[in-house]
Amino acid sequence: MVPRVHERVVYMRDVLAWRDVRIMLTLFCAAQLMDGVTTYVALTSHHFQEANPLFGSVLDSHPLAAFAVKLTVAAVVVLAILAVRLRWRMRLAVTTLLTIASVAAPLVNVMRLSGIS
Repeated sequence: MVPRVHERVVYMRDVLAWRDVRIMLTLFCAAQLMDGVTTYVALTSHHFQEANPLFGSVLDSHPLAAFAVKLTVAAVVVLAILAVRLRWRMRLAVTTLLTIASVAAPLVNVMRLSGIS
């Protein structure tokens, strides 16, 4: 007798098949990369210092390690979003909110670098 597979099992590839979720996750990852790049540019200009007390000393001594940790955390967040069993609308809402929050940091960095803020 063959065991029945539960019909509601959702695999990561199934979640990534949804175009809007894929777009939001791509934007989230791009925002994380831009945040790292703009932070690095700002810190190497020596006109700014890191406001995050957890990353401040790490960025001063090992900027690439801090960047790697940031990208690792972003990857874990993406995997968690894909692995958690959520309905499509809820998953889209979560990814949209994370993307909006992630876009804010590089925008603020660019504004500070350009002297707007």
